[in-house]
Amino acid sequence: MFTLLAIGFVVLLVFLAKRMNEQERPIYTEDEQTDRTWRLVLHVRQDIKLVTFLLGGVIVLLGIIADRV
Repeated sequence: MFTLLAIGFVVLLVFLAKRMNEQERPIYTEDEQTDRTWRLVLHVRQDIKLVTFLLGGVIVLLGIIADRV
């Protein structure tokens, strides 16, 4: 039961991270003057997405352990 909740939570986090990244991506290419700032923001968002995936793996593993106890 905990594993299914953890997987559902991870899927929700991944969906929201991807959706936010795709919504703001067109803004990155509109203005050449602030291109450096937007590139930095894009990389920060990708790092946050990576952290989301890693935390999701930990949450799923904790769900598996909680089901076995």
